[in-house]
Parts: sequence; structure tokens; C-alpha cells
Amino acid sequence: MALFDESQVEAALAELAHTEEVTERIRRQGAETSYRTSDKNKLLSVTVGGQGEIRDLTFRGDGYRDLAPAELADLLVKTIERARQEVRRRVLAGMQELMLELPSPVGGLAEAGSAEELVEELLGMFTRNMPDDGRELAPPEEDGRWR
Repeated sequence: MALFDESQVEAALAELAHTEEVTERIRRQGAETSYRTSDKNKLLSVTVGGQGEIRDLTFRGDGYRDLAPAELADLLVKTIERARQEVRRRVLAGMQELMLELPSPVGGLAEAGSAEELVEELLGMFTRNMPDDGRELAPPEEDGRWR
């Protein structure tokens, strides 16, 4: 006697294919995302990619030459960090939107409000249903979340 009939296997394979397609769109969107910002005095602008990598750094005019080395370094660090924070926010927002298309067993991934919450939920998906006292694994709840 088979555990699953053909229609259940076909449905699972269709969900898997859809999940892979959404996952690929998430990866592609992250790679294509960039953000450009300038410091408040418009001395420099920075463009970062979806993973926070610096793609472009442009100095405007010669005003930056009047800054002390420590001031210029601080300006660079703060401008780059601001660009990285914004690109992270945009990538996470786009990822959450796409994750709403995933089948329900993804738990609370789509509701994560930060990268830390996303990682915590991912880790929880793999550990919540694993009892450490030798009991059998618990199935997910009716809403598809592993408790």
C-alpha cells in the first residue's frame, strides 16, 4: 500500500516546481537590486548592490579634499552604511512580497520584519519539530506552521 496516491505526488511536485521558481525570482531580484545615495553635502555618492557590495563610489568636485582624513573616512563609512541599510530593506521587502506566493509550509517567513527574524524563522522551521527526548516528530499545525 502506497503512502501517497498519484494525485498527491503530482500536487507535491507542482508545489516544489512553484517553490523553485519563486526562489529563483527571489535570488534574481536580490542580485538586480541596487541603491545609490549621497552624503548630505553632496561631496560623494555611493551605489551598492543587493548584497551590500560597493558597485560605484563617485566624488563630486574637489570639496572632499578639504576634509581631514578622519572626516573623509567617517563620511565614506556613514554614506556606505546608509546605502547598505536601504538596499537591505528593499531586498527584504521584495523577498517578503515574493514569499507570499509560496505554499503554506513556509511558516512565518513572509511576515519576518528583519533579516534576523527571517533567519530565526528559517532555523525554527528545521528545529521546532525535532524533540530532544526521543519522541516521534510532530506534524505541522493546520495552518502549515511547525510548532
